Amino acid sequence: MQIRQITTPKEQTELDQFLWEVLWQPFDFARDVRQKFKLDKPHIDLVAFDGDSMMGAIVAYYLSDSEIEIRHMAVKSDMQGNSVGKNLVDRLITLVTNQTMQRIKVYARSTSQGFYARCGFKPVGLCFENPLFEKHGISIQPMHLDL
Repeated sequence: MQIRQITTPKEQTELDQFLWEVLWQPFDFARDVRQKFKLDKPHIDLVAFDGDSMMGAIVAYYLSDSEIEIRHMAVKSDMQGNSVGKNLVDRLITLVTNQTMQRIKVYARSTSQGFYARCGFKPVGLCFENPLFEKHGISIQPMHLDL
């Protein structure tokens, strides 16, 4: 497995397609739903490849000089449980630890809270409902990892 940052428009298009297929298509979300979640801030796009095949991805936005937020995290269903997600989180931690980051935040779906907890993230505050996910029985838990 190779993890690298996205650098070309072609790779960005492939990442957009991957995120839609893994994160949003199963819920019948619109193809352009990622545009609703984008922040107007600098970000890091990391992708895990096996040869030419994308296995997982993580998109994190800089919120401040000391805080970054994982906005999207996706791993192909047949690759889950094979450390792809953990390796992506570890690579992000390595990248931002070399900067001035003190905290990584995530708004974890209830379906991924256990994964983030195993990566060292702690729940912060109460779970809440997001209208996009509520009808699917998924709540959101704010979590963070202090570096």
